[in-house]
Amino acid sequence: MPPAGTGNSRPIPVYDRIREEILSCSLPPGSRIHEQALAKRHLVSKSPIRDALLRLQEQNLVEVLPRKGYRVLPISAADAAELYQMRLLYEQACVAGAIEHAADVQLAELDAFRRPPSRKSLPAWIRYNRDFHIGIARLCGNSRLARAAIGVIEQFDRLTYVGVRGLDKVPGLQGFVAEHAGIIDAMKQRDKRRARALVREHIESSRKRTLEAIANPVIVP
Repeated sequence: MPPAGTGNSRPIPVYDRIREEILSCSLPPGSRIHEQALAKRHLVSKSPIRDALLRLQEQNLVEVLPRKGYRVLPISAADAAELYQMRLLYEQACVAGAIEHAADVQLAELDAFRRPPSRKSLPAWIRYNRDFHIGIARLCGNSRLARAAIGVIEQFDRLTYVGVRGLDKVPGLQGFVAEHAGIIDAMKQRDKRRARALVREHIESSRKRTLEAIANPVIVP
């Protein structure tokens, strides 16, 4: 299998390729992975594979099994519920902080998220969704809160994939754009109460979809 992105485009770093395999469940939750096998599949040495796996470990996507390689961390309903609870607390605080502290020109930059990603693929939609929520966190006016919120948001790519993979690609995912636009409107109107309520609805609908999906024993081995 040749490295992705060869030809006229820039090669995709091996870290990004392995991460996408985990997020898309091509490397299923709970599966064992080994440096040598990944190096052979991605046509690289073991050194970049090891570096990639260490980064993925920091993101709680893989764990080290002493003398046995690595394991893709399983997705559990309990872990997902805890993450959603943290995300709701952080994101409601961030949106309120952004309304209070961000300049009009900074809020106007969020208008870019009124448009769907140009690539109609789940990885592109997941990046679009992540970037929107991180964009709000960065405007909250509290650097510690922003870092904590971004740390939680960045753990959600795999949960987002699990929650949306059953939707009908563009028609199903298009609703997220409308939800994001509603949050942006409330923020630009400096309506803190409405923005917090919309964030709650947005996260709650995601939580329900995801918990229904991971209740499937195929997702949680």
